[in-house]
Amino acid sequence: MDVISCRLAALFAVGIVALYPPLLGAFNHPGSVFGIPLLPLYLFTVWGALVLISWLLTRGDEP
Repeated sequence: MDVISCRLAALFAVGIVALYPPLLGAFNHPGSVFGIPLLPLYLFTVWGALVLISWLLTRGDEP
């Protein structure tokens, strides 16, 4: 496996852990940040970060 494949596999593992139900339970309580409930804020932040990091890893050395 090349380096990018290893990094993507590690990112996949981090994504699984970040979206694991017991960890999600930590954000499933009343409260909000700027009027946004914590659980949806956490889910969309993690999702966006995973997409951004995977894009950065796969784009390579393109000019």
